[in-house]
Amino acid sequence: MAITHKYTLLCDEFRQENNGKFIIIGLYTPGLVVGQLPFALPSLSFFTVVESDSIGTVNFNFRLNHGETLIAGGSGGMTINRVGWGVMPIKLGPLVFQAAGGYSFTLDIEGG
Repeated sequence: MAITHKYTLLCDEFRQENNGKFIIIGLYTPGLVVGQLPFALPSLSFFTVVESDSIGTVNFNFRLNHGETLIAGGSGGMTINRVGWGVMPIKLGPLVFQAAGGYSFTLDIEGG
Protein backbone atom coordinates (compact mmCIF):
# COMPACT_ATOMS: atom_id res chain seq x y z
CA MET A 1 0.00 0.00 0.00
CA ALA A 2 1.43 3.36 -1.02
CA ILE A 3 0.35 6.47 0.88
CA THR A 4 1.08 9.94 -0.51
CA HIS A 5 0.88 13.05 1.68
CA LYS A 6 -1.15 15.77 -0.09
CA TYR A 7 -1.32 18.58 2.51
CA THR A 8 -1.72 19.37 6.21
CA LEU A 9 -3.78 22.22 7.65
CA LEU A 10 -2.93 23.65 11.09
CA CYS A 11 -6.07 24.67 12.97
CA ASP A 12 -7.58 24.94 16.42
CA GLU A 13 -10.12 22.20 15.84
CA PHE A 14 -12.15 20.32 13.26
CA ARG A 15 -15.53 18.63 13.34
CA GLN A 16 -17.16 16.12 11.06
CA GLU A 17 -20.82 16.47 10.15
CA ASN A 18 -23.19 13.51 9.79
CA ASN A 19 -22.91 13.78 6.01
CA GLY A 20 -19.11 13.37 6.15
CA LYS A 21 -18.12 17.01 5.53
CA PHE A 22 -15.48 18.53 7.78
CA ILE A 23 -15.63 21.93 9.46
CA ILE A 24 -12.20 23.50 10.01
CA ILE A 25 -12.16 25.92 12.97
CA GLY A 26 -9.43 28.50 13.53
CA LEU A 27 -7.20 27.87 10.50
CA TYR A 28 -3.66 29.25 10.96
CA THR A 29 -2.15 30.96 7.89
CA PRO A 30 0.83 30.99 7.62
CA GLY A 31 1.70 30.30 11.25
CA LEU A 32 0.69 30.56 14.86
CA VAL A 33 1.51 33.95 16.43
CA VAL A 34 0.85 34.73 20.11
CA GLY A 35 1.08 37.91 22.19
CA GLN A 36 3.05 36.52 25.11
CA LEU A 37 4.83 33.41 26.34
CA PRO A 38 4.19 30.99 27.85
CA PHE A 39 0.98 30.48 25.90
CA ALA A 40 -1.58 27.70 26.46
CA LEU A 41 -3.73 26.28 23.69
CA PRO A 42 -6.66 24.09 24.70
CA SER A 43 -6.53 22.34 21.32
CA LEU A 44 -4.25 22.25 18.29
CA SER A 45 -5.11 20.09 15.30
CA PHE A 46 -3.27 18.84 12.24
CA PHE A 47 -5.77 18.01 9.49
CA THR A 48 -3.78 15.86 7.07
CA VAL A 49 -5.03 14.72 3.66
CA VAL A 50 -3.44 11.65 2.09
CA GLU A 51 -3.95 9.59 -1.05
CA SER A 52 -3.86 5.79 -1.05
CA ASP A 53 -3.55 3.34 -3.92
CA SER A 54 -5.30 0.49 -2.07
CA ILE A 55 -7.57 -0.47 0.84
CA GLY A 56 -6.18 -1.50 4.22
CA THR A 57 -4.80 -0.27 7.52
CA VAL A 58 -1.75 1.95 7.93
CA ASN A 59 0.13 2.80 11.09
CA PHE A 60 1.62 6.20 11.80
CA ASN A 61 3.77 8.04 14.33
CA PHE A 62 3.78 11.78 14.92
CA ARG A 63 5.69 14.32 16.97
CA LEU A 64 5.65 18.04 17.62
CA ASN A 65 9.08 19.44 18.46
CA HIS A 66 10.64 22.76 19.38
CA GLY A 67 14.23 22.20 18.29
CA GLU A 68 15.23 18.95 20.00
CA THR A 69 12.52 19.25 22.68
CA LEU A 70 9.51 16.95 22.22
CA ILE A 71 6.28 18.84 22.94
CA ALA A 72 3.83 16.07 22.00
CA GLY A 73 3.89 12.76 20.18
CA GLY A 74 2.16 9.48 19.69
CA SER A 75 1.12 6.77 17.29
CA GLY A 76 -2.02 5.31 15.82
CA GLY A 77 -3.62 3.51 12.94
CA MET A 78 -5.92 4.51 10.13
CA THR A 79 -8.25 2.31 8.11
CA ILE A 80 -8.37 3.14 4.41
CA ASN A 81 -11.84 2.14 3.21
CA ARG A 82 -11.47 3.18 -0.42
CA VAL A 83 -8.77 4.02 -2.95
CA GLY A 84 -8.13 7.73 -3.32
CA TRP A 85 -8.05 10.65 -0.95
CA GLY A 86 -8.61 10.30 2.78
CA VAL A 87 -8.06 12.31 5.94
CA MET A 88 -5.75 11.62 8.86
CA PRO A 89 -6.73 14.26 11.44
CA ILE A 90 -4.71 14.53 14.67
CA LYS A 91 -5.90 16.56 17.68
CA LEU A 92 -3.49 17.57 20.43
CA GLY A 93 -4.08 19.47 23.61
CA PRO A 94 -3.92 21.09 25.88
CA LEU A 95 -0.47 22.37 24.88
CA VAL A 96 1.74 25.02 26.48
CA PHE A 97 4.24 26.83 24.28
CA GLN A 98 7.14 28.01 26.44
CA ALA A 99 9.45 29.62 23.89
CA ALA A 100 9.43 31.52 20.62
CA GLY A 101 10.89 30.06 17.45
CA GLY A 102 10.21 27.36 14.93
CA TYR A 103 8.21 24.28 15.82
CA SER A 104 8.10 21.20 13.61
CA PHE A 105 5.38 18.62 13.15
CA THR A 106 6.54 15.27 11.78
CA LEU A 107 4.17 12.56 10.56
CA ASP A 108 5.69 9.20 9.67
CA ILE A 109 3.22 7.05 7.72
CA GLU A 110 3.88 3.36 7.11
CA GLY A 111 4.17 2.97 3.34
CA GLY A 112 4.26 6.74 2.84
